[in-house]
Amino acid sequence: MSMKTEFVYASPEDMGIPSQAIRNFLERLENHKLPMHSFLLMRHGKVLSETYYEPYSADIPHRMFSITKSFTSLAIGFLEDEGKLSLDDKIVGFFPEKQPEGGADPLIAKTTVRDMLRMASPHDKTTYKQIEIDDWVKTFFIAEPKHLPGAFFAYDTSATHTLTALVEKLTGQSLLDYLRCKFLDEIGFSKDAYALKDPMGITIGGSGLVCTPKDLLKVMKVIADGGVYNGKQLIPAKYLAMATSKQISTDAKGATYEELFGYGYQFWMTRHGGYACYGMGGQYAVYLPQKDIIYITTADTQGVKGGTQLIYDAFFDEIYDKASDEKLPPLSDSDKKAFEDFNNSRKLAALKGICGENMAAFVNGITYKIADNKNDFEAFKLSFDNKCGSAEVIFKDRRYEFRFGIGYNEIGKFTGEDGYKTAVCGAWVDRNTFLVNAQLIDECVGSIMLQFTFKDECATVMFIKYIEKEFSEFEGSFYGTKMQ
Repeated sequence: MSMKTEFVYASPEDMGIPSQAIRNFLERLENHKLPMHSFLLMRHGKVLSETYYEPYSADIPHRMFSITKSFTSLAIGFLEDEGKLSLDDKIVGFFPEKQPEGGADPLIAKTTVRDMLRMASPHDKTTYKQIEIDDWVKTFFIAEPKHLPGAFFAYDTSATHTLTALVEKLTGQSLLDYLRCKFLDEIGFSKDAYALKDPMGITIGGSGLVCTPKDLLKVMKVIADGGVYNGKQLIPAKYLAMATSKQISTDAKGATYEELFGYGYQFWMTRHGGYACYGMGGQYAVYLPQKDIIYITTADTQGVKGGTQLIYDAFFDEIYDKASDEKLPPLSDSDKKAFEDFNNSRKLAALKGICGENMAAFVNGITYKIADNKNDFEAFKLSFDNKCGSAEVIFKDRRYEFRFGIGYNEIGKFTGEDGYKTAVCGAWVDRNTFLVNAQLIDECVGSIMLQFTFKDECATVMFIKYIEKEFSEFEGSFYGTKMQ
């Protein structure tokens, strides 16, 4: 096997970290009902722990959301190193065809590549979410700017997307293909990793990357080593040093405590002099140089308020603060097996319900007709069969069936054989209320909650979706009655 695809493994104790600290970290997040998908821990270049939550595994690619931004930044660094651009170049010079008649707004015309890397564009939000046209890049140039570029930090994914379009325009390659040529292939990044595209075929450089957690670990290891791999400078050192150091304050704009430490070039700063590639929902690749620790997480925190900060806090409290510079005594064989058994038994979180009498027998197989509503939600039916069942949800022009496990996740497809892969569980959370949680475990990561509450001949239904764009029909509250 080629060395570029291998990691060196060691016990946590050999690297000064108690195995129990890792278990405490994961249990703390699980106790907060945070749906973890994976966790990888490296110290001094050796992998100490690798955990996947079934049905996730080492080889299953995961949507990494805004971690993609850090990859876009690396591509810009390569282009600067090649002399194809300067960070002080004005972005309008590269896209004359995207500008409105009469030319770009003066604030757009002043905007540099560096401004966009630092999240200091003149826009205060993502432009392609404001102007819904297929040409996402064009929206950056035609949306009304709100302030001087470079003035302050304002998170703008359209700036990153436009930088990705710049990479693809100057190279004639997709973002990933360009990075593969520059360094990803050399470090053994997955051949089947990919990135989603916008309607015009541009890589969604702000959130489209789909790869494995190990892929992130490989990339973060090279970054942590200053861009050096096997003695070779793969990533330009000067650019990388700037990208992973504070370039702009986030004091006024940080949404969580950890977001107050500043921003580099598409990298977040953290406590203890660290930096992070961070993606929505708990996707993290973090390097903490003071103790030479890298950790990777994938998760879905979208339905857990403050969930991303919970990951940081748990890691610093349970692992970072316990990490010693000295080698620790090895575990006994029985304790080592107990830790391995714990790591290997993790499963995607499932709902826990109450025991005792509930309405299952009275609503089983009964169709409820829903009053007229703007979602065109017409009817539903719950069916129960011992430890599993289904929720059939009928809209005017489509029908969904959620096959759920009770006390466990049933793995299936959300929208038919070609649809998204799901893990669905259900539980009676009180005598009259049945809750279904459908977790999407595909390139669309998120969840849909369906709550059914019964009283007499009537039912109240509430839909909540924790998905960025899709499935807008699963939002709102509804009222229905038994069909006679």
